Amino acid sequence: MVPTSTPEPSVLDVSVMAAIRSLGGPGEPDVYTEVARLFLADVPIHLSALTAAIAAERVESVGEIAHRLRGGALEMGALRMAPLCAAIEHAARAGSLEHAAARAESLDREFAATREALERAIQ
Repeated sequence: MVPTSTPEPSVLDVSVMAAIRSLGGPGEPDVYTEVARLFLADVPIHLSALTAAIAAERVESVGEIAHRLRGGALEMGALRMAPLCAAIEHAARAGSLEHAAARAESLDREFAATREALERAIQ
């Protein structure tokens, strides 16, 4: 029997990219590029705040930061980041900083993959 592998899900939802790009008019700067650059600048700030909130055991802050990150990920079409943010948010709301911290480590790695994909998309 030949082992089968499940294909890794896409990092970015191309339909979201197309929808954002359609907001711009002819001759205008690419809206998606502008939004992506803001996202790429904003997320590291929130990831640092998330790490600090986890270290300080500020459960409410962890949930709020994860919620903001999830919203941004959904708006950008970051398909794999959004569920991780949701898992961190839910863990925090349930009072489990241990689970939130474990997911936050995965979120850092996933943001790196998202950043690479976004940078390729806006070149």
